[in-house]
Amino acid sequence: MPPKNTAVIAVCLAALLACALLSAGCAGTPASPPAGTTESPSIAAATVIPPQTSLVTTTAPAPAGRIRILRIGGSTTILPIVQKAAEQYMSSHPDVDIQVSGGESGVAIPATGQNLLDIGMTSREVTGEEMAKYPSFVITTVAKDGVAIVVNPANTIQNITLDQVRDIYTGNITRWSQIPGSGISYSSAIEVIGRDSASGTRSFFDAFVLHHGTPTSKMLEKNSNGAMIGSVAQDPSAIGYVTIGFLNENTKAVPIRINNLTVVNPTVANVKTKTYPLYRDLYLVTNGPPSGLAGDFINYLLSPEGQKIVADEGYVTLN
Repeated sequence: MPPKNTAVIAVCLAALLACALLSAGCAGTPASPPAGTTESPSIAAATVIPPQTSLVTTTAPAPAGRIRILRIGGSTTILPIVQKAAEQYMSSHPDVDIQVSGGESGVAIPATGQNLLDIGMTSREVTGEEMAKYPSFVITTVAKDGVAIVVNPANTIQNITLDQVRDIYTGNITRWSQIPGSGISYSSAIEVIGRDSASGTRSFFDAFVLHHGTPTSKMLEKNSNGAMIGSVAQDPSAIGYVTIGFLNENTKAVPIRINNLTVVNPTVANVKTKTYPLYRDLYLVTNGPPSGLAGDFINYLLSPEGQKIVADEGYVTLN
């Protein structure tokens, strides 16, 4: 798969959103409905829209010469899907300007709750605390994903267990010589690379691989899938983890060995059947039922045309 263009994944998004959050004042207190949506009553708890559900929307054309703006931001995991969908949607809707920015799931969620974004992208579930803070949230699953363990192509390791990955990331295994088949010299310490604390992929990895254990203090933190790929590609002793949508020839995805018998590759087919153990859902979040432009765009992602984009970008469709 060709490398993703990560130039748009600006680290400054997180800073800009953080500044906006501070200036917003009352965190967690909804302001006006998001741009591109119609007013909707608040609901007692977060609503989760089942996969493949079409939303009811009431979009009307913009007045002549008026451009409708839709602000979307968050997880770099979902970014390639939403970027491509936005391009195609705007090509047939000349009165629409969809502004898509990368960042982190942990930044997008409060930004959406305070109406600084119309749609937030998150690669992790919204927590109970976040749901309590923003009770009008509606969460829509738009795709599925797998998280792959990646090493430098110079590493000759054939497969790895999740226990070994856990031991590496918690500091119990520190050298590649402790793992058979790595082909890395005994003197070479493992360069452990992870995501930063606001990352949805980091949250998933910490929960399902580390079992909420504490990562080694020597772990280097990266703020995007692209940065992770770049770091592992440059260091023969490195290990990292990325969404399967970002896999390319610059790194080597390591198959997972299960019960010391079955070896499973991180492929779309294996994620779809849940044979590969590290799989998850990807979500779009709105502050209230998605309607108007926001609802139409989410509907587009759920449509056959939108799901084709999901597949074309290397992710897993809902059907």
